[in-house]
Amino acid sequence: MTMQTNSNHCATSTESKDSEVLHQKLVKSHFEKLGSDWSLSKSLPIGDVVKSQKYSFKKNGKSQEYDADGGFVYYKNKLVGVCENKHQKSRKNACERLAKYLFIPGIGPKNMFLTCTGPGFVNEDGQGSTGPILDLAMNAEVFILENPKPEEVKQKLQDWTDWIQSEYE
Repeated sequence: MTMQTNSNHCATSTESKDSEVLHQKLVKSHFEKLGSDWSLSKSLPIGDVVKSQKYSFKKNGKSQEYDADGGFVYYKNKLVGVCENKHQKSRKNACERLAKYLFIPGIGPKNMFLTCTGPGFVNEDGQGSTGPILDLAMNAEVFILENPKPEEVKQKLQDWTDWIQSEYE
C-alpha cells in the first residue's frame, strides 16, 4: 500500500484537526493491511479524470486538484473510492463536499466513505442544511458514520473495502 501525501490542510479548529488526524490514521492503517493491490493518494488532479481539461488549471499551468482527508482509493491501479472526514460545530454548514465527488468517473455514492464528527452531527430536531444531505447520502448508500468510535470506523472500512473488492474483481 502506498500513500502519497499533500501538505494542504484546511481544518478550521483543534477539534476539526483532531478529527481529521484520527480519520487519516485509521484509513492509512486499514489500507496498509490490505496489501499491494490497494493504494491511497491524498490528491487527485482534475486533468487525470476529465476527457478535456479547459478550466481547472492553476496559475502555473498545472492541473487543479481535489484533496481528500483520508485519500483517494485505488484498487489494482483503478480509482474506486474516496475517504473523507467532516467535523462540524453546528447543523448550519451542510456536508456538501460529497457532491463534488459524484462528478468523478468511477466514484458513485457507494464509493464514498465518510466519517462525520462534532456536535453538528448529532441527530436532533431542526437539522438545518446538514440533515437533508445526510439523509440523501444514506439513502444513496454512502458508507457514512456519525461521531463513531475508532472500532466502528475500522469495521465500516472493512465492510466498505470488502464491497469494493467484490465489485471490482
